Amino acid sequence: MKKYFFLLMMSFVSIITNAQTSKLLMNDAKSYIGKIDDKAKMNVGFYSVFLDKDSPETYKVNGYSDVEGTKADFSGTIIFNSEKTKNSKDESKIYDLKFSEKGTGKHNGIFFGELSIKESLDKNQLKFEGTWTNYGNTMKFPVYFNN
Repeated sequence: MKKYFFLLMMSFVSIITNAQTSKLLMNDAKSYIGKIDDKAKMNVGFYSVFLDKDSPETYKVNGYSDVEGTKADFSGTIIFNSEKTKNSKDESKIYDLKFSEKGTGKHNGIFFGELSIKESLDKNQLKFEGTWTNYGNTMKFPVYFNN
């Protein structure tokens, strides 16, 4: 009986944690603010974030990037990385991310990188760092955005 109770409690904790992570990523429907190539202002926001039912450590996301007025919708994944989280010096949860923008223009591409979530009683800090590469592989820039 204790074994079943323990499994039930672990499932409940997992459901609550996943719901909290989805809510954190949605950022109260506000966009994240950052830069691309350490120059151009960039906003990133999410339309939806949901847990992949077949992969409990994967979040499916739909959102947009807006670089100085040029907006592109994207879809992608945010995947919990237990190894990087275990080795995190500041106890952040670390996720790998990949967002693919819709469109085929020279200013459409893919975001690759990491998301770190540092939870605290005052304010949860979400920080995205990585690279954006256009589909033609003719442009590649560092990206950074946070809440």
